[in-house]
Amino acid sequence: MSDSNLTKLALAESLKSLMAKKNFGKIHVCDIAGNCGLTRQAFYYHFKDKYDLLNWIYDTETARFVFINSDMGYWMDGLKELYNYMRKNKMFYLKALNTAGQNSFQEYLHDYIRDISLRKIRNMEHMEQEEGSREVIAEAIAVIFVGLTVRWANSGMKEEPAEYIKNLRSLFDGSLLHEWERQSQGYSGWN
Repeated sequence: MSDSNLTKLALAESLKSLMAKKNFGKIHVCDIAGNCGLTRQAFYYHFKDKYDLLNWIYDTETARFVFINSDMGYWMDGLKELYNYMRKNKMFYLKALNTAGQNSFQEYLHDYIRDISLRKIRNMEHMEQEEGSREVIAEAIAVIFVGLTVRWANSGMKEEPAEYIKNLRSLFDGSLLHEWERQSQGYSGWN
């Protein structure tokens, strides 16, 4: 492994250990660098700010779960693996999910769920809604998934990820998309 990657990993571990003690908003670059024996200059050589480091952590740690399993038939498996990983790194991901703003984990997860939902909706047979409607549906699904993920995390991540994802999948496949598919065929459950 290159020296650059070792330094990035050291900074990432430093941030994660600091987030076990305090909220992300209270952590400064000098805290992150000092906690692992590096200078602020070393930090800025690798990352433009603490948000950039946070995003790097998401990309290196969680992307493998969501993108390796991004095939339409297996994307829920990727989420299950991600939830298991989050559980193993509970303190960091609990705080990451509750950190709002630029490069937040909620935003990262939202974008992934929205994109995969939009692909699934586009691949549905007989789904004759306009692209704008599809995007609204995908956005709604992403908001629901992220909200339920935050709720799961804030309740202590007690429910087994496999069971939780199974329930989310039944909501996604069995309820939301089924209703929208019915509406696209001219049936309205709102009359």
